[in-house]
Amino acid sequence: MKVLLIEDDIQLNTTIKNFLTSINFEIISVFDGIEAIDYIDSENFELFIIDINIPSIDGLEIVKYIRQKDTKVPIIIITASLELDNLKEAYKNGCNEYIKKPFFLEELEIRINNLTKNDNSNIIKISENITFDFKYEELKINNKTVKLRKKEKRLLSILLQNINHTVENSKICSYVWENEIRESYPLRQLVSELRKYFNTGEKFIFSDIGIGYRFETKN
Repeated sequence: MKVLLIEDDIQLNTTIKNFLTSINFEIISVFDGIEAIDYIDSENFELFIIDINIPSIDGLEIVKYIRQKDTKVPIIIITASLELDNLKEAYKNGCNEYIKKPFFLEELEIRINNLTKNDNSNIIKISENITFDFKYEELKINNKTVKLRKKEKRLLSILLQNINHTVENSKICSYVWENEIRESYPLRQLVSELRKYFNTGEKFIFSDIGIGYRFETKN
């Protein structure tokens, strides 16, 4: 498992890195937010461990940035305090778990294992004959894999992450186009193309005009 560790305390950074390496994790460790962003933009990770208080760009903003690119990857934050406002902001931005300093390395291992255990929770059943696997971004209809383009996968993923709730256009564009700056985003066209795959007699994707889109299911 490939992990990005973001911790500015040199001793703690080294300790965590050595421990996780010893149990067969692939670790890249950095000490500030700018360096972290460079790695997030250039490489794929299966887990993030982030200290809230890091130089240049704080951990809470890093969590928010990651979630604009990937809604599923596990994120653990490290905090020196249990300030309620910080925890609320961390979970609001998309972290999955936190651990308070000081901590046992085995405690960190337990939390990682709990977040990354293999089960069927990555697969959502849309209808009797339609499923979507978040981990592999794989849509299946009648047990056959539907070949989706990258942006179609990302659009479907963010809609299903917020199933039965409207996702704002700006949030969709930020996620689907991965923070790419453009004068306009062909979102309506992309939604229209995605709808064609669900031409099964039942409507799933709905538009709230001027606001966003939602994916509805009765399951």
